[in-house]
Order: sequence, then C-alpha cells, then structure tokens
Amino acid sequence: MSDFLKSSWAFIKKWKYRYDVTLPLYAMTPMEQLIMNLFVFIGFVLLTIALYKYAPIQIQLLAGRAYYYYTGVDSSVYRGHEKTSSIPAGGLSPGYI
Repeated sequence: MSDFLKSSWAFIKKWKYRYDVTLPLYAMTPMEQLIMNLFVFIGFVLLTIALYKYAPIQIQLLAGRAYYYYTGVDSSVYRGHEKTSSIPAGGLSPGYI
C-alpha cells in the first residue's frame, strides 16, 4: 500500500509542477496568485457542473441516434417523446412554400 501512496503522491506533485510551470504563477505577487487560482478553480467547478448536468442528456441523445442508425427504428417514440415538426404530416404541397 505504501508504494501506491508514493506513486499517487508523485503523480500529484507532477501535475502541480505542470500547473505551476504552465501558468506564470511564479512571477506574480501572492494576491495575484490567489486571484488567478480562484479563476482557475471557479472555471473547473463550472465545467464540472456543466458536465454533470448536460453529459447524461447528450449521452442519451447520442445513444438514441446510434440505435436509430443501427436499427432504423426511432427510439424516442418508445421513451415517450413526441416529435415536433414544422412540416405537415401529409408532406409539402406545391402551394405550401
């Protein structure tokens, strides 16, 4: 278990080093570093919330499209979603456009 902790700590230290070197934090005052780190943290939190909220919807949409491409049957009819379309059910008549 100790080897796992050492390798995990080395991984975290490597990513912290990459973060410190990529952003010019070493050239900033402590207050500027705090503000920069807050911006990075807030951006990370907003990205995490967006992924948590919208990723399941997108995965379900992509899975439904893949199912349609594979079988040719629209799966949204079976999930209770109704299709909405601006085209009339009988198709376009010559005078419609």
